[in-house]
Amino acid sequence: MTKTRLYMGVSAALLAAASVTFFAKSAPAADPAEVVVASYGGAFQDAQTKAFFEPYAKATGAKVTGTTGTGYPKVKAMEQTGNISWDVVSAESPAFVNEVKDDLLQPIDYSVVKADGIPAEFRKQYGVGYIKFGTNLAWSKEKFPNGVTAAQFFDPRVKARRVMPSDPTYSLEFALMGDGVKPADLYPLDVDRAFKVIDRVKDQIIGYKGASDQQALIQQGEIDLAYIANGRVNDAIKAGANWAYSWDASLSDTEFWAVMKGAPHAAEAMKFINFAVQPDQQAELTRQIPYGPTNVDALKLLDPAVAKDLPSNPDNAKLGAVLNSEWWHDNYESVKARWATYIMQ
Repeated sequence: MTKTRLYMGVSAALLAAASVTFFAKSAPAADPAEVVVASYGGAFQDAQTKAFFEPYAKATGAKVTGTTGTGYPKVKAMEQTGNISWDVVSAESPAFVNEVKDDLLQPIDYSVVKADGIPAEFRKQYGVGYIKFGTNLAWSKEKFPNGVTAAQFFDPRVKARRVMPSDPTYSLEFALMGDGVKPADLYPLDVDRAFKVIDRVKDQIIGYKGASDQQALIQQGEIDLAYIANGRVNDAIKAGANWAYSWDASLSDTEFWAVMKGAPHAAEAMKFINFAVQPDQQAELTRQIPYGPTNVDALKLLDPAVAKDLPSNPDNAKLGAVLNSEWWHDNYESVKARWATYIMQ
């Protein structure tokens, strides 16, 4: 009996070991790492793909999916429905502060995200500022060979097909600067005055469009004047548009990387952000589209000729204003509702 039991015990053990080996070899491989990044499309997202998405996928083997539609309303809707399909969002500062206010984001894990080269003002609890961009007055050189001022943009006697941003942010500041308000005196915004300024040329505004659509209109020759992100109009010029732009009455802002609360791939999202805020990747984004890096070490990697045309260049910065995200944090909802009604009238 002892031998029999020993034999049976050994046989059972061998069978169990063989089963474990069999099932281990037969089990499917773990899914590759994945991260979904929401941005804006067009030239900016093309630049992000070359500077961030493709290099990260190559370096880590992770699948990076870039999608469009980022913005506070979409992030809020996803959180409210619980149908969260994004991990990382690229957010302008007004959207970012509202997403923080509504508890839509999760804290950045700075044990993973090494952001020592980024000034403290851009290292927030819920996001990392990774570029500075400008929104600028731009014009067709064929229509206006001598250039245009912000005051002329809002002068009804200056006939032109105009386009303005689709959001009240940037638009109201531009209107007030066009009406003579100095950049240092913009905030708190005189909203009533800004709407009256826009009213002067409303019959010449062909649309209120996002930056990607504005760029398309420029390249298709369908507009004469625009208030547009500097990188977008610069990209249109590279593509052959006979346009120019100015830093007068420009408005600079910061774009943040953030991770949605409940993101399906939160751990990979932190790793992606860490990769994207390093000097080499930030510098590469600037080479692709002229937005200013926040990592001070990235600036050292850039051609001085490129750095000269960035929002962070002191000569450019002094000609315009800096968007006050805190003011928009407190006023966005009421102004947005009024803006939505206004542009539909």
